[in-house]
Amino acid sequence: MVANERLHQIETAYGNDAERIVLVEQDEEALRLILFLRDGSNLRVAEQWNGSQLIRYSYYWLTSDNRLITGWDNAAHHRHLPTYPHHKHIGQQANVQPSQEINLDAVMAVILRGASARLMTSKGFV
Repeated sequence: MVANERLHQIETAYGNDAERIVLVEQDEEALRLILFLRDGSNLRVAEQWNGSQLIRYSYYWLTSDNRLITGWDNAAHHRHLPTYPHHKHIGQQANVQPSQEINLDAVMAVILRGASARLMTSKGFV
């Protein structure tokens, strides 16, 4: 996939959920950006494509002061996990868990549920 097409897809799909989207780096088939979400958290997105196939990804959801909430990636380590190479880091890099979320849409579904809950809690609704 051409990176500028992917950027447009992301802006269309998640532009309403983000305060802003900042492009960090882009070449023909790779893209890095930051989605600053409405609850103050942010998602660091890195994707590398080969045609229409997503071959490498990294999605790191961080608090407003850049502490790790959850990070998903498919770096080829953690062979002991049943979802290898797909895994997630929860709360800290050392806490590695299997992951079923293997693309931005699945990750954003988790994040939007979590961000909504965090926003409701911070406003005293929960």
